Amino acid sequence: MFVRIFTTLNQFPKTILLAVLVLSAFFFVQARDGLFDSETGRLRINSTVEPFIERDSGAYQQFLDARKAFGSEEVVVIALHNTEKKPIGLEFIVTLGHLKSDIETTVPGITKVLSMLDIPQASGECAGKSYFHQMGIGSVCFSVVEKYEQDISCLNSTASSSTPDTEESLEESLEESLEESLEESLEENIDDATGLQPETETPEDAVPDCSLINSGTSSEKLRVEAETEINKIVSSLKNHPLFEGDVLSRNLSTAALIISFSPGSKPESDNTQTILKGLLSKYQKNSEVAESLRIAYAGQPRQINKASRLIRQDMALILPLSLMLIVVVLLIAFRSIRAVIVPLSVVLFGILWTAGIIGLIGDQLNLVTMACAPIIVCVGSAYVIKFLNQYQIESLQIREAKESGVPQPTIPEVVYATLSSVTVPVTVTALTTVAGFIALVVSPIPAVQQLGLYSSVGIIFINLFTLTLAPALLHFFRLPDLAPTENKSGLLDRFFQVIVEWLRLYSKRLIWIWLTVAAFAALGMLDLSINSSTNTFPKDSQLVKDLKLIEEELSGTDTLRLLLRAGNESENQQDLSYNPLKTTKTIFGLKELQDWLFQVKDVTEIGNIEGLRIDKMHSPVDVLQHYRRGLDKLSDKEVVQFFDKTAENGPKFLSDAEDVMQVTLRMRSNGSTAFLELRDLLLQKVPELLPHLQFSYTGGSVLSSESANNIAQGQINSVFLALVIVFVILSILFLSWKMGVIALFPNVITILIFFGSLGWLNIPIGVTISVIAAIALGIGVDDTIHFLSHYNENAKKLRNKRKASLKTLPIVARPMIFSTIALSAGFILFVQSEMESQVLFGAFTAFTLLVCLAIDMTYLPSVVMETGLITVWDYVGLKFDEQFIEGIDLFQNMTVREAKIASLMAYTKDLEKGTLLFTQGEIGDEMYVVLSGSISIFLDKNEKRTDLVRLKKGNTFGEMGLFRKAERSANAEASEKTRLLVVNRDCLEPLKKRNPKIAAKLFLNLAHRLQSSLKETDERLLKQKEFDLTSLEAKLNANENLEQTEISIEPAEFWEKLGKKWRRIIMSYCESHSIMSGKKITKFNAKIGDYLFITSGEVEIESKVSAKSDTFSVGYCWTRKDFDLIGEFSLCTGNADSAAQAIARKDSTLLQITKTDLLSLTQEEPRISVQFIENLVCILSDQLAIANKRVQDQ
Repeated sequence: MFVRIFTTLNQFPKTILLAVLVLSAFFFVQARDGLFDSETGRLRINSTVEPFIERDSGAYQQFLDARKAFGSEEVVVIALHNTEKKPIGLEFIVTLGHLKSDIETTVPGITKVLSMLDIPQASGECAGKSYFHQMGIGSVCFSVVEKYEQDISCLNSTASSSTPDTEESLEESLEESLEESLEESLEENIDDATGLQPETETPEDAVPDCSLINSGTSSEKLRVEAETEINKIVSSLKNHPLFEGDVLSRNLSTAALIISFSPGSKPESDNTQTILKGLLSKYQKNSEVAESLRIAYAGQPRQINKASRLIRQDMALILPLSLMLIVVVLLIAFRSIRAVIVPLSVVLFGILWTAGIIGLIGDQLNLVTMACAPIIVCVGSAYVIKFLNQYQIESLQIREAKESGVPQPTIPEVVYATLSSVTVPVTVTALTTVAGFIALVVSPIPAVQQLGLYSSVGIIFINLFTLTLAPALLHFFRLPDLAPTENKSGLLDRFFQVIVEWLRLYSKRLIWIWLTVAAFAALGMLDLSINSSTNTFPKDSQLVKDLKLIEEELSGTDTLRLLLRAGNESENQQDLSYNPLKTTKTIFGLKELQDWLFQVKDVTEIGNIEGLRIDKMHSPVDVLQHYRRGLDKLSDKEVVQFFDKTAENGPKFLSDAEDVMQVTLRMRSNGSTAFLELRDLLLQKVPELLPHLQFSYTGGSVLSSESANNIAQGQINSVFLALVIVFVILSILFLSWKMGVIALFPNVITILIFFGSLGWLNIPIGVTISVIAAIALGIGVDDTIHFLSHYNENAKKLRNKRKASLKTLPIVARPMIFSTIALSAGFILFVQSEMESQVLFGAFTAFTLLVCLAIDMTYLPSVVMETGLITVWDYVGLKFDEQFIEGIDLFQNMTVREAKIASLMAYTKDLEKGTLLFTQGEIGDEMYVVLSGSISIFLDKNEKRTDLVRLKKGNTFGEMGLFRKAERSANAEASEKTRLLVVNRDCLEPLKKRNPKIAAKLFLNLAHRLQSSLKETDERLLKQKEFDLTSLEAKLNANENLEQTEISIEPAEFWEKLGKKWRRIIMSYCESHSIMSGKKITKFNAKIGDYLFITSGEVEIESKVSAKSDTFSVGYCWTRKDFDLIGEFSLCTGNADSAAQAIARKDSTLLQITKTDLLSLTQEEPRISVQFIENLVCILSDQLAIANKRVQDQ
């Protein structure tokens, strides 16, 4: 029915094309409006940490709360570096001030720009003002930098001020300065406890004006004086805890601006970054110290913006190039531009519809969901290339089947045949791949959820287009025909012949080679690590150079926020004014934490973290210690006053509600692993040092590291979950968990080699690399299912699994090679990207796809040579019911399911009326079951036909050929249109391994059939009027080779090979009987299905010498011993008219197993029973062969 839906739809190709175009227009609008910026037309990519943070977690809420309370942590650090490595001087400070001012007025979303010009002095005449303020005339503090600029401005001014005005101005200035000094002295008395002074702005009119400049003063003299003062001030700041590493380097050659942004702003936006870059570029070129100035800037906003730009750049360049390369490969493969249009259309429409769904939902692309496009390209190309290849094969087969002069096949005819062949395997492949990706939806990470959802949606669209759009396009773009089978002599065909020959000769060796490679790769997985490295950009990029300079001269740009809250068991809970955060206990605890972090007391835990360097810890400790000049005799009152003052104008450590304290670590790390190792140490250490407080952490860097590692780890887990899901689907598909393992194992080897290669090369698993396994799994499962589905068809035709496997390879290898080469060539172009993660993604995807191709072309055919398979679509296609199987000898005691599986392990053969199946004298190796119609068995001697029997539905025949490879004793011909079930050794071996219970029941039914035939043959012989035992036995004894040719198995040997354990189990289902020598065996009520073995002693079967005589004598091979089967015992009824009797010639022990016992054995011990009953069948076939020989010689 499923196939019929698509074959019916494709009767209207124009309607399909019209519907696709209309819906594509809708999805195009959704994709344009949802994924692209309306102003710039650029693709919107969310490169922030937001998509990688678990939404339902408390960590995400803490992240939002901390950002609301303390502002955004997304800072940009701008460094002004003296390339001459000298301490920064006057001109650097002037440039720093001007740049700071321009940034504050020009760059949007800024809340604060911190520089060395903003940090207040702790004490002295100008306490509370910056370190660049000095006491001037009238006890007025003025900025050295501002005074210098004012003086230079005055010198350059053409206007001069009048003397009265100057005097008046001086008088006012002195007056105001005195008032200000008095106010400050009063404040100092109040703030003596802490020593902290509030920073106040210097009034503009307190700055000395031009009237105070001597007329003989030159600009050079002013510069030298100001330079001298600046150098003194800068030198005094060396090793200053509030400057060093943040706004001033240790060697004094670099000054910095730290820009903070408001939570609602987007510092990573193109607009903000463009304005910032423009300002820095202007100052780099036009400043007075341009020759020795090097401006660098870094921070997460810049990295996010750069990553977004590079991704857009890669998509704009690499994706078209990839598609072009795929087009070239398809041109080479199909040698037709028309053949390129079909797969290209399927892929592009698949991407468009998926993008439309994303836009319709309202999501943005991120660094993970960007992988959806290559996944859709991969899967889409593979599906449609296989469809086109099958189209050409069907067209060729239809042409070859038609006689000369018959019109060529029409396109609808070929499309119908193609859809009949590929609809089920393509859809099953799609469902299997979707099942793998849909497993990602359970991840708590939004980006991973979206990848799983949108990849699944894209694959469903691709499957739909492969079965609708591709056939519709073929009505208008005719593909070139394949060369006839006998004319295939091209390079690719010769290559396939070489591979087939290798497989024929070395299939088992190839299996062991791949298993060895997989084991070696698995060893590499022991060194596998997960680390979402921040080293995404090339080392020679300006961003990396800037970041390196800032991290070397100042502090790292990675941050970690430590959040401290009052514990539930805090002291003085009854005192409402008491705040445990504002106590000496907290300050001293933070001091111990700081000493531990910087290994003051030779603590080594932090030093053991590879790739981590902690540069700064922003906490109340350094500020309080500096302004107070130590922490000796610190009291809770001083701590409270300190936080009260910092709440007004100092660094903010407490939230507005004073219920959360923030301590910030600035560091440099080379990946997420270092971050997470530090986090784990802090989770242990902080509660020890600050037991009275509750500790948590947050920050974009650590949360993104957690999420990145969770994504990488989650992808690994999801891949293995997907393997389990695919295994279940394949097991259902092939109706056996063992075949599920076999079908899955090529993909397991591919994934092992992928992960093992990463381990051996010491490449950590990151976000983008982890996606490769899912892509490889999708392509691998696709190739596996297509190979096995074609193999199944050929196995039915050839009735030989080795021949079927070897014939299947050239058919499926062609599209596999072209699709893999096309995709690998497309992905390898990613090595042109500037992002290291993209380079690794492209290279390893191409490598993994090629490995997958090699495995599917060598390992998979080798494995299926040793096994058989059936598929669920074959299973569903069998119209068996209980009434049907009741009429089939071979299916007795089986369920409908068991009968179907037994049938599908065999082959069906359709015969037209009068078709000869086999002839007398042929060596047979197959057994047949009549499923419908009838078969005539006849002899043809001297051109005279003698019909022996007509076999109808349910009859089994030819079993002697299956078990003994004996000559056919008669001819077999179809009396009418007939369908046969053909059973050979290639069918039975995999059935025994995969479904031993079904195999045991099948052998049991065969044993019953042979037992009945043996009895019928013996009775027919003994009841013949011409029967003479003496002359018959003389003929048999004269044939010296008779025993050697007719006895295929020694009963004693098979019993011994079962082993003690199995023999003991079998005997538990039997009943033992002891018979004295000379006694007739008459107490057994023998029935068809009951079997009697002799375990010790000797029993003879005697028959009447002739039809006219009542004398009994033993015949040839009728003496039973050594665990032989007394097959003829069913003749020994014990009645007066019985034609035979059984007599113990020695004291004997007999073992009886009934039909009921055998059925119980098959149910409870299928592996034992299948071996035991198969041997039973072989013994019965030997005895039947002897009986047939008697009949022939009579």
